[in-house]
Amino acid sequence: MAPRTTHLRPNRLVHSLLSKVLRWLVGVFSHVDVVGLDHVPRRGGAVLVCNHRSLFDAVALGAALDTTHRDVMVLAKSELFERRLQGRILRRAGVIPVFRGTDRAKDSMAEGIASLQHGELVVVFPEGTIPKDGQLMEFKTGAVRMAKRAGVPVIPLVLVGTDQVIATNVQKIKRTLFRRVVQNADITVVVGRPLTLDRDEEIEAVTRDNERVRAAVLALLEEHDEPRTRVVTKRGVLLSAVFSVPVLGALARLAWKRARS
Repeated sequence: MAPRTTHLRPNRLVHSLLSKVLRWLVGVFSHVDVVGLDHVPRRGGAVLVCNHRSLFDAVALGAALDTTHRDVMVLAKSELFERRLQGRILRRAGVIPVFRGTDRAKDSMAEGIASLQHGELVVVFPEGTIPKDGQLMEFKTGAVRMAKRAGVPVIPLVLVGTDQVIATNVQKIKRTLFRRVVQNADITVVVGRPLTLDRDEEIEAVTRDNERVRAAVLALLEEHDEPRTRVVTKRGVLLSAVFSVPVLGALARLAWKRARS
């Protein structure tokens, strides 16, 4: 099956609305500092290569990039598109499904290249999954190959602190909604300097440049990764109180029923 090359530009209204929702959502659960946002070009395509620590990564990154007013495409696993309505919203918002291990695996690559050639930003999490130990894994070569084919720069980028909102550790994931809202996590988004790659697509050249990109991401992590703190805010206390009302009411009704039985 030939890869699909049709370019699907994100719907501006849906993209903008979702970005605003993400910024609000991030503000509820965390405080975000963005460093180096001026490294994102005002126009023209670029591949943004980012580490992956949490299910909250895409949320925090979308909120951080909203202020650039750029069309941002994100590669994400195809499982997120299994529900029809959710899939349609994601597609209109600029999310490209990645069909791993199928005949359609090349579709995401072709679509990402088309987006880059139309002057859009494409975000890739080259680790392909969330590492359980939080350490940077080896990078898959898709991001580098897309950048070479489209003739655009690669911008290394790191997210630090997102695992304090939704962690990979099972016990941390089980934190109550009360704690997640009250104790805001400190998240840092760091955008590095663009890397210019040559157009050589031979295996040796792709491998070399892939290691170069990974080294740039690792250097940003080593510079900015440090123990995260969680801050209790007045807004967090108010929101948690509001969210707790229906829960407390349900528990009270259950206790009442048990007392009468």
